[in-house]
Amino acid sequence: MKQVAMVTGGTRGIGLETAKKFLVKGYQVAIASIDSEDVIKQAMDELTALGDAVFISCNVADAEQCRNAVSKAVEHFGTIDVLAHVAGVVGQRVPLIDADLADLSNTIQINLMGTIQICQSVGQVMVKNRTGVIINVGSICGAMANTESIGYHASKGGVRMATQAMARELSPYGIRVLSVAPGWVKTAMIDKPIEEIGSKLHMKGRIINPQEIADAIYLLSLPEASAINGSTVMVDDGYASFKGVDGYSA
Repeated sequence: MKQVAMVTGGTRGIGLETAKKFLVKGYQVAIASIDSEDVIKQAMDELTALGDAVFISCNVADAEQCRNAVSKAVEHFGTIDVLAHVAGVVGQRVPLIDADLADLSNTIQINLMGTIQICQSVGQVMVKNRTGVIINVGSICGAMANTESIGYHASKGGVRMATQAMARELSPYGIRVLSVAPGWVKTAMIDKPIEEIGSKLHMKGRIINPQEIADAIYLLSLPEASAINGSTVMVDDGYASFKGVDGYSA
């Protein structure tokens, strides 16, 4: 029987590459996301060409939508073995004193409460099964400060601690919960000036490709990673290791 992965934010960027990875590895995949019709169609055309994938509309900031999406995924595939929770936003890149508090609140609602809400719904399924793996996508901003917004830092720091607390609660049921903390990743959230700055802060001299994060998520989902639980794995090409010093200079 094929295993089932649920990927939030699976219609673009890291989420899309993660969905592709699980499909290539033989999983059935439920894509929970919100996006424009054109983006959804293009993504699902790519994904269904690789395997058994279904799209389920879900704004993770809404708890009821999370519950409904999980119910639909289970109805369609029978279970959920792995949750890769990728959905998130950066918010406005402005200093705190100039920030729109509504934007900060929205960022925290999506990134932090969205994580808690989708993990609660999937966790209820996994507790019944007494098995499962939940992998949340955090950020280096959950462990160290850089130029991103206060709301983004607060939300990703919350994801890190929520992951640890979830692991403690869910491990007795055979469920692992962990997170990955990417450095700067080449997605639509990153513009050219930021990419140029970020390239100097990674050991390869470039920012990270979404496929590299997807690969890490898949590896951490495997039984061979069974001793990794409650941890945040830095998938940052060394960014945090040398604290933002130019890592590419010889």
